[in-house]
Amino acid sequence: MCNYQTLYHGNTGYVIRCQQCKGLQLAFGTTVISFNLEEFECFTKMVTRLADDHKYESENEKAICLPLPADHVMMLLTPGEITSLSRMTAEVQALLTTYEILESAS
Repeated sequence: MCNYQTLYHGNTGYVIRCQQCKGLQLAFGTTVISFNLEEFECFTKMVTRLADDHKYESENEKAICLPLPADHVMMLLTPGEITSLSRMTAEVQALLTTYEILESAS
């Protein structure tokens, strides 16, 4: 049974981690996604790349397609949503890196 640790909680969603199996769960908008650590790192890089791409025409148009680990499942986001998701995942990634350093030191 998982014992969850909150890594991020805000108006747009949350990220929690099971302290035993190290599985992550990200909730954003109406979507909840489960990741292992490697999948989350890949997802974070992809979100960052998409957020850094400033060629979007409309700020309110859901035009950014973000593939998910499950086959044939994607998130469709606005530029504002991808920016928010990018900040969220970057903060969690920094926290995970910090925990990894602390755990390896003990």
